[in-house]
This record gives sequence, C-alpha cells and structure tokens, in this order.
Amino acid sequence: MKFLKPLIATSLAALVVMISFSLNAGAATVWPHVDNVEPTKTWKISFNKPVDRKTVTNKSIYITDSKGIKLSNVITFSNSDETVQILPPSGNYRAGETYTIHITPAVENRDGKALKEGVTKTFTIEKVTYDLANVQTDGTVSIVRKFTSFEEAASQMTQNQAVLKSGMIVHMPSGLVSTKSANGSSLTILHSDKLLKKEVTYVAADTELLYVNSTDAYVEVELAGVNYYITHDNSRLLPGQTVKKRSYYYTANGSLFHSIYSHNAGSTGVYEVGLAPRFMQDGVHYYSTDGSRFTNAAGQQVGTAHQYFQYLPMRSKTQYTAEELDAYILARLRQLEQNSSTAIYKDASVKSKLIGLGAELKRVEKEYHVNALHILALAQNESQYGMSAYAQKYNNIFGLYVTDDNPSKKEFTTVNHNIEELVNVFLNRNYLPPTGGYANGTNFGNKAVGVNVKYASDPYWGAKNAGHMYRIDRMMGGRELANQAKIGLTNINEISLKFRRDPSTSQQYAYSYPKSGMPMIILDDQLKEAPWIKVRSDYVPYDELFVHGSYVGRLEW
Repeated sequence: MKFLKPLIATSLAALVVMISFSLNAGAATVWPHVDNVEPTKTWKISFNKPVDRKTVTNKSIYITDSKGIKLSNVITFSNSDETVQILPPSGNYRAGETYTIHITPAVENRDGKALKEGVTKTFTIEKVTYDLANVQTDGTVSIVRKFTSFEEAASQMTQNQAVLKSGMIVHMPSGLVSTKSANGSSLTILHSDKLLKKEVTYVAADTELLYVNSTDAYVEVELAGVNYYITHDNSRLLPGQTVKKRSYYYTANGSLFHSIYSHNAGSTGVYEVGLAPRFMQDGVHYYSTDGSRFTNAAGQQVGTAHQYFQYLPMRSKTQYTAEELDAYILARLRQLEQNSSTAIYKDASVKSKLIGLGAELKRVEKEYHVNALHILALAQNESQYGMSAYAQKYNNIFGLYVTDDNPSKKEFTTVNHNIEELVNVFLNRNYLPPTGGYANGTNFGNKAVGVNVKYASDPYWGAKNAGHMYRIDRMMGGRELANQAKIGLTNINEISLKFRRDPSTSQQYAYSYPKSGMPMIILDDQLKEAPWIKVRSDYVPYDELFVHGSYVGRLEW
C-alpha cells in the first residue's frame, strides 16, 4: 500500500522527482545529493494528499547542518496543504556548507495515516566567488579576475573597477546608491551599526544616497550629513563613472531649488526649498545630502547655509492672524485654479478642504503650542492644497495612516477632527515632547534631526514642508523671515543636555536631549546668570526653561 507521495523540488528549474513510500519499509529513504544550491533556496515538498498541519512541526520536518545542528527554518503551506515549503534560515544558508533535509514518519495526512519511512536529502550550498571587474561608463562590466574572498577582491580593486558577487556590484571606489524594494516592502531601513541591528530611520524605494563604503554584508551610505548602513538587498550601487544624472541644488530668482533624480524610474522632480544662499551662483549645480552643507561637482566644500523654516521649532508662534491665513488660503487656491495645468485644482477655491481653517489653526496654536503655519504647510504638502482624494473623500488633509506599504483609508468626520488627531495623537504624543517615542527635535528637519527622522519615508519631506512655509510667508508679505526667531542647536555628544527650570543645577531638570543638533528657540541669551540662556520649552507644561549656553550653538543663515 502506498500513500503520501512526497515530491521534492530539487532545483529552480522545476525539476521534480516523485518518491513513493511503503508502509512496510524499514530504513529511511535517502534521496540523491545536490550540489551548488543557492543560499536563498526555498525547498518545496509536494504530497499526493493534503497533510495534517498539526503534524508538520520542526520535529517532523527540519534541516540540519554538517555538525548536526538543527536550523530554525520557517515552514509554510500551499496548494491546499499538498505542498510544504521550507524557507531558508535567517541570513540564508552558508556558502560551501552541506545540509540535510529530514522528513520523519511523524508527518500524517488528513486521514491520520503517517509515513512509514522517513526521507533524508543532503545538499551543498554553492561556494561564493567574487569577481573583480572593469566597469565602463555605460555600465557594462568585464571580469578581470575571480577570488574566493571579498577582502582579497576588494584589496585588488583600482579606479573604474568594482567587486561583483553573483553578478551584482557589492563594492566600488565611489559613486551613488539607489535604494530598491526588497522582501515585500518598499522601505529601506537605515541602521547606525554595521551589523544592521540598530534601526534609526527609513527611506522610500528609489532614493538617491551617497556611497561611502561597503562589504559583502552591508552598504555604508550618507544621508542628511550622517553615515548609515543598509542591506545589499535594498541597494543598487552606481559607480561614479556610470552616473550621467543625479540630484542637485540650484538657484534662480533669489530662491534655492532642489532637483531630485530617481535613478530607477529615470525621472526628475523639482521643489523650491527657500532663500538662495549668498555664496551660490545661478546656473551652477551644487550637491548636498542635508540641504545645508554644499559641495561643487568636484566634491569641494563651497559653503554652509541652513534654511530657517526647516529648523524653526513647531513650538513657535506665527505672526499672522486667522483672518490673514484665511485670506492667503483663498488667494493661493485662486492662483492654482488660474495658473496650474493640473486638473486636480479645478474649482479649488470652492472645494478645497483648507478653506476657512484660519481660526482653527490659531486655536490649535494657542491651546496645543503647535505653530499654525507649520500645520498649514504640512496640510498643503500632504493634500495638494486640500484637493487630494484622501482630503476630499476622508477629510484627511495630512495623509494620516497612509503608509507606504499599507495605505489606510481612515475617514475623519471633519477636517477639524483630522487636525486634532495630528496634533494630539501624533505630534504632541510621540514627536514633539523630548520623551516621546519618536522625538528627534520639534522642527520639520531631515533624516538626521526633526520630525522627518521618523515621520515620512521621503527624506526631503521636511524640506518640502519648509518650502511651503517659505512661499506662504513670501505671499503674505515676508513678516516671518523679516522678524526671525533666534534658533540654537545643541552641540553636545558625550552626555545628555539638560533643560532646567531656573538658570542653575539646584533643581531637578525638566527634560534632556541625548543627541546633538536639536533645535531650540532662544528667548534670552543675555542673562545675568551667563552663560545660562532662556529657551522655549519643547515640553508643553513648561513655557520657558534654561540651558547652559556653552552647549548651544547659534544657527546662522
């Protein structure tokens, strides 16, 4: 009598061989060995009848290495439970190692009939080789020499060469990195450590990053002036000689613009950042990973200029009234109606969800200590001036709960309810308080400091919001830029900077910031208790606090 005929797929070429089991067989069936198996191999075991899932465990079907150590493979089911899949272990199989698949008689079908004899099958993972190759300007490669270790291949690399693993570039002298989707997610996680264990932030697919270094285990990149580490699965390495287009900054009509190039899509998008730095010249391309420190095409530093609205803390107050904000909103919507070629802005001055929000924005500013101008700029950026589908259908002018991989269609009863959710569930709970789970500063910022670190996958989300604030202020007469708040940045690295209730260390501190670069509004830096300075509190119960001035640097524009 024969039953439960397992079929083990032995290669990606769909080579499937049937094994029959006899109730009277004694010893386990040994299936032929397979060499050169990919380290990411998923084994598929097919049966002629559905298996009983309860009998498929890590004791009845499992894989061991050459030392007999059992691996922690994940097992899944498909084809109405007639197929059992053994996924590769975390980190994949080791190169050159030999493993054994064990299918024991404990596996039963749904009728309760078990295998009389077990099955074992050995397989050896292919040995990894690293190719040293010449890289042409058109991206084509020609292999010069093969190595058995990454370190040896990398040590022999010269200019215009690269190290390849399985046909993919894993190391190069210099260039760019374009992120890509992997493992079912469009996000690329940026880590602070080479072991890729400490997650700091994330970016969307097709984000351009500056290449710093790499091994066969990680890629080191720079973003927002900080070095991070990402996986090769999320990386497309672009050697410098192959890069024909890239992102850059330029100036025109007194403003700074950022041209963003998407290397995978081959498309370009531009947004207005803010005031043009004094050291820049129109018609010249400049490069920066943080929007503040700029280099020329040769990589030489040419100057530093921070954008005021990108660093202005949300705990500030706008100088504009509710009536002025309402007047601006209508005027801007009418401009979009008349001048934009985008159909979405048709009848914007009548349909936009931003109309009449001035009083509500100022109320929130007063009660919850979040600048009305920041909220309006965020709404403009996220909702296409209140005309997006999410804004129109769901009263969601901030894209709340609309994540990259799981965009929710959460509906709000009113736009005011949506504003309350943003301020009280997101900002004042997690982002703005120094003790919040996502606290990195109260400014829009970038991927190193500010709300942008944990809020959006777009690394330039903070700069784009700040650009909206810049244009709002410009259209309303420029009072914000003409009467700028004093902004300082923490400059301490070794210890947490403590903010206190009086200019001394006599009382318990209110809160601390453990990292440098945190922005704050300086209210008074001429105290008699110098070098102490008075600053606006990022923690709502306090309005003003004090901090030792030697740990704060004045931000210059």
